Amino acid sequence: MKKIIYSILLCFAVSMPLAFVSCSDDDFGPSIFDPTDYPLDQTLYTFPLDTFCKKNFLEPYNLKYLYKMQDVGSDMNYNLVPCTYDQSINLAVLCKYLWYDVYKNYVEDGEVFLKTYSPRIIHVIGSPAFNPAQGTEVLGTAEGGLKITLYNANNLSPDNIDYMNEYFFKTMHHEFSHILNQNFNRPTDFDRISNGKYNPVSWNDTHDSVAVSQGFVSPYASSQAREDWVEVIANYIVKDTITWNKLLASASYQWEYVIDVPAAHWDKINALVEQGKANRDSVGYFVRSTSTSGDDDATYGIARKSIQRDANNMYAVTDEDGKMIYLHTSGVQGDAVIRQKLDMVRSWLKEHFNMDLDAVRMAVQHRQWLTDEKGDFIFDEDGNFINNLTYVRPDGTTLMEELRKEVEQYKKK
Repeated sequence: MKKIIYSILLCFAVSMPLAFVSCSDDDFGPSIFDPTDYPLDQTLYTFPLDTFCKKNFLEPYNLKYLYKMQDVGSDMNYNLVPCTYDQSINLAVLCKYLWYDVYKNYVEDGEVFLKTYSPRIIHVIGSPAFNPAQGTEVLGTAEGGLKITLYNANNLSPDNIDYMNEYFFKTMHHEFSHILNQNFNRPTDFDRISNGKYNPVSWNDTHDSVAVSQGFVSPYASSQAREDWVEVIANYIVKDTITWNKLLASASYQWEYVIDVPAAHWDKINALVEQGKANRDSVGYFVRSTSTSGDDDATYGIARKSIQRDANNMYAVTDEDGKMIYLHTSGVQGDAVIRQKLDMVRSWLKEHFNMDLDAVRMAVQHRQWLTDEKGDFIFDEDGNFINNLTYVRPDGTTLMEELRKEVEQYKKK
């Protein structure tokens, strides 16, 4: 089965700087732009959302939230469709609640910060943007710090926060962080931390667990330093504490590439994974075929966690309970590298934007997950966080319904 790897692509629109010289007695004449503030059409079905976007994005931040797909502003290399009106409402209210309101309230002079660094256009596309040649999917693009395009909005799922974080809100923080980085350069020392380990050509062949063991929070972070930088910010903000700590724990293990695993052996243990009887990190990930001489002789290349073996480096040495002993990284300590990068990000955001990254992250977490009156997280019987957006409150309502009312209030009476 062909594996689809998802990516986030950054498109920079670069223009040559122009110098203008003017004198006090120059007569430029009237502006070529129409400054008139035209009233919205109340007869349109979309009037409520149009009004919400004007009052919550355009007026305070000079931001256009374009959910009616713009042909001229779309990538013609993909077959794209508009976002439905209902999903456009969901995405708009969530953008405000989990993104703009957080920065507004938890960054010093938040309104000024957003007005200064916010993109001028958010363009919403309903469908995914697949690249079949590379087996990747574009989640979002940021163009010259002016425009962010979000794809696949028709599949927005408020009942699945992990999915939304992966395919929408991580993308938003990722692209917004690119804009911040365009205004203030990241520390040059950051680029040296993983120098020589970036793989801009085939990063999408790197599996999550292997990437974190190398000190990257995601495979895409391993593509180049500028993506590494913003991926640290975005992943840290959206990932809950349990998930983030699991990522760091996984990053501490040592991995190895084995190029001569017999095909018959791999097929057998791989079947156990598909049956839910073995863990993928333990068994390993298929990397490439190293022989095509025949089914019996074929061998595969596998990436797998390193285990303790006997003196001949052949057989596994188990603990007293008969379980394999996995080795922690002896060279690059992935967890330490990720923490080092995170510390640099924290300092940079504080220095240039007076942003407390941990305060922003915690605000997002408290808005996503259910908490009690003290602000402590509430867990279900399996120890999982509870979705705050769709949790049915004692009065029978949900937070998502409450957020949507911010749009519905503009319906014509």
